[in-house]
Amino acid sequence: MTSSRTYTTWSLAVSAVMLSPIIVIFLIPLTIGLGMDIFEVFGKVPFALVLGAPLALVLLRLFSPWAIEFHLTALSQPRRPLHRSAELNYAPKSIG
Repeated sequence: MTSSRTYTTWSLAVSAVMLSPIIVIFLIPLTIGLGMDIFEVFGKVPFALVLGAPLALVLLRLFSPWAIEFHLTALSQPRRPLHRSAELNYAPKSIG
């Protein structure tokens, strides 16, 4: 029973690896075509704004002054190695 499960798993994995490039090759033009059809049906400007808004929000969040200050502060603070964790004034309580 174990060997049949192993052979089945490996055969499915090999099939997935062999078929994945073919699927990707066919999905790229299909996705581009669907995107062009959607832009043509709904109009270019409002729908492009809806699709671009999440990307713009992520970029604004990453490069906001608060985020830059947070990253610079985190870089400037020294990190303690694990063997010096006793100096952090925290020690886990023993279970026993």
